[in-house]
Amino acid sequence: MGTSSDDDRGERVTLTVDDRGRVTLPKEIRERLGIESNDEVPATLVGSVLEVNPKPSAKLEPATAGREDWTGSTPTDAGESLFGPMDRE
Repeated sequence: MGTSSDDDRGERVTLTVDDRGRVTLPKEIRERLGIESNDEVPATLVGSVLEVNPKPSAKLEPATAGREDWTGSTPTDAGESLFGPMDRE
């Protein structure tokens, strides 16, 4: 499997088609997306592009899972931390 960055569009993945026309999703991708054996993975053909859109797995949790109170954990003004010194008028 080959992967590379594709700017804002995400990660490019090179897949190989076997002699029976099957494409195997690499284990790393299946694990990241929570795809398991016998899962149905919907795809859409748009021109010459095949878009694969798996349903979110019940195993995946949002970054906020288990976190009810964010008080004091996130700076209210992260501008300078993220973007460096900012001119204030």
